[in-house]
Amino acid sequence: MVNPFKPLVRIGGYRSVPFSLLGMAMTALPFPFALIPAVLIPGDVTLKLVYGILAMGLLVALAGLPGPMRKVGVWFANQMLGTRIAQPPPHAKVAWAERRRSAAWLVVHTGLSWVLFGIGGFLTIGFVFALVWVGGGGSPIEFFGERVTVEPGTAGLWTLPIALLTLLAIAYVLVGFTKLFQYGAVALLGPSAAERVAAAEVRANHFAQRNRLARELHDSIGHTLTTSTIQAAAAAELVDSEPQLVRRALGTIEESSRMALEDLDHVLGLLREDNSSREPERRLVEAATLAERARSGGAVIDYELTGPAAELPATLSREAYRIVQEGLTNALRHAHPGPVTVRVAVLADALRIEIVNPLKETVAASGRGGNGLPGLTERVEALRGELVAGPAFDGEPLWRLVTTIPLRSRS
Repeated sequence: MVNPFKPLVRIGGYRSVPFSLLGMAMTALPFPFALIPAVLIPGDVTLKLVYGILAMGLLVALAGLPGPMRKVGVWFANQMLGTRIAQPPPHAKVAWAERRRSAAWLVVHTGLSWVLFGIGGFLTIGFVFALVWVGGGGSPIEFFGERVTVEPGTAGLWTLPIALLTLLAIAYVLVGFTKLFQYGAVALLGPSAAERVAAAEVRANHFAQRNRLARELHDSIGHTLTTSTIQAAAAAELVDSEPQLVRRALGTIEESSRMALEDLDHVLGLLREDNSSREPERRLVEAATLAERARSGGAVIDYELTGPAAELPATLSREAYRIVQEGLTNALRHAHPGPVTVRVAVLADALRIEIVNPLKETVAASGRGGNGLPGLTERVEALRGELVAGPAFDGEPLWRLVTTIPLRSRS
């Protein structure tokens, strides 16, 4: 069963009181100007009152048109009415449609404030009867053209229930106007359909950025851990017989770890939204260092880069570096012992990357590659390229990964 008195015991239900006082206060400045047409235009008192109200509404609407007024309105509504309206983006341009909604809200706010004041003032007549009775009664009161006399003593006790009913009526009016203010604020200050679409696009871009950062970490840290593991294992076997090779392997581990820390620092900086973090410059021409580090760990890498790689756009060059890094990492992690061939060719109309390595028989039978293949596919598809990966047989089981990315004409 619904309790009709429940809304009356919530303090938040009376937010309309301070909010209406604010609305009435906002009409103080334009009030003298609203009197001008009421004074200058001839007519009876009622007509002049209508002119003054219309002039006041127009002035208040004009005051609500500036872009910052919407943000101010949202702030006051959230603070004083308890709404949760999203603030417009900090530097976004406020469209005229939103300005008109802000102006309409300001008119609604001030108009409802004065209406609430008028209703509250009218209802206080119920308290007047009780006050007259408490004062001894006998004084007549004009009420809707009728003279009502409050008798002293028990004959005037009827004024007490009238006062109680008046108190309940005022409470319900205040609670109702709080709801009206809240609904109006959400309807006129809340985000429009276009703003909701824009906010959804911002969230989608945010998630896409985080996914890209996850791929960056997977490629960079995964490659470093793989090559470092191979080099550390080789160094452990050669620590007594080949100390020079061990020193070289340890130096390579240090260098690759430092580069991975740079990548990690960049990604963490972006996650902290720290603009001081600069992105490490990783370009395709630097991919040879990936092969050198793998060789120092004992892997046999046949790496070849042909074509004007330095002329590639920065974004494509960076992504191509990551593709080589991830492909080489997968080859070292899942390959059967043997040479890994990496061929990178910058052609007239395309960038072609081919990585071939011996394959374990179990992987060849399953036809599945490493866990990094989905990330590689996403990178290549984002560049409108094509990736083909799978087992091949040329006297022995092989895994071949071929990536082709179209290039714009450089002529």
